[in-house]
Amino acid sequence: MAVETVKEEDGARTAPPGFDWRAAGEGALWTLAVALPPVALVLALKSGDLVGEESNLWLLTPVALLVGFGVGGFAAGRRRPDMPLLHAAAAGALAFGSVVVVAVARRLVDAGDEVTGGYFVRLLLLAQICVSCSLLGGYLAVRRALGR
Repeated sequence: MAVETVKEEDGARTAPPGFDWRAAGEGALWTLAVALPPVALVLALKSGDLVGEESNLWLLTPVALLVGFGVGGFAAGRRRPDMPLLHAAAAGALAFGSVVVVAVARRLVDAGDEVTGGYFVRLLLLAQICVSCSLLGGYLAVRRALGR
């Protein structure tokens, strides 16, 4: 499929509407930059907690994930206001996919744990939640651009 540029009356050249990998990639990077440091910090500080005696610091992890995916979706949606939800969802999927690849590989190699069907079901449900937060961020980017 050939990509053409459209010439506007003032002489500026613009690209036709289409998917922008850079916008989705920027959103994914924002997601990882916001979500992963708090998760890594909690993991480093509290990974030795005994079962049933966990610290409340673990509650920071889901909040960091939800905020991180929202920020990434906002960044992707802001960069492409003509198709914000598509780019926000793609940013969330790219970020989540990269983390899942690392997590599954680590689980198989380092921990020696098997990857079960239940594990994949949990990943799919978490993916749905994370991409939904990215979509919310993209929606907020549109609302902000429109001044609402």
